Amino acid sequence: MAVYIEMDKVVETEAYVEYTFGRGGDVGLIRLDKIKETISVIKVCPLDASGKWSERAGMKLARLFVKGEYPEKTQSAS
Repeated sequence: MAVYIEMDKVVETEAYVEYTFGRGGDVGLIRLDKIKETISVIKVCPLDASGKWSERAGMKLARLFVKGEYPEKTQSAS
């Protein structure tokens, strides 16, 4: 089954960046700590019953961290 997850940057500081993830109004919140190099789900997406969306959003954030790029909008599709 194909999954498309929209991700919108909410806030970025020197220490962290946060994105909403989900679709439409059903979104969660995920944070990448740039200093500790950790990713945390702050709020679970209501559409994420299996945890796969959180996992994919986290993988996308990890790839962005490696590139050092944090766009206003991005997505994860598989």
